[in-house]
Amino acid sequence: MTEAGEVFERVFLLIREFELAFREQGDVDLSTTQFQALAILADVEPVTAMAMAGLLRIAGPTATRTVDSLERRGLVLKERDPQDRRVVWIRLTKDGRQVLEQQRERQRVWMQRLLQALSPEEQETLNQILHKLGVQAALLS
Repeated sequence: MTEAGEVFERVFLLIREFELAFREQGDVDLSTTQFQALAILADVEPVTAMAMAGLLRIAGPTATRTVDSLERRGLVLKERDPQDRRVVWIRLTKDGRQVLEQQRERQRVWMQRLLQALSPEEQETLNQILHKLGVQAALLS
């Protein structure tokens, strides 16, 4: 396997472990996309479904299904725009904000436990590498 292939496999497996731990620890079973949608709303609410699709980089129908699922669970609220009834605004509910904060705390604790395997210097190096890779990935998208 190539070096790039090995790195891909390791990153993929680490992401998978993170997702499994994230789901097993939570009282609310959220997909990665659902979690990201809640996080986006916490930062930029309200948004429309189409704006949500763009921010999540997913298709419009997928964003609609994601939002509908979150609405059924009482985590988001959809409101029609009073000036333009075609526009639907999506907002976090109190429960949605609480679930998001609980999940973020679980993620933070899991990551702290994971990083215990690295020295402080290795953690700093990893952080720098991940930043560079994130910038490069954004440029390639």
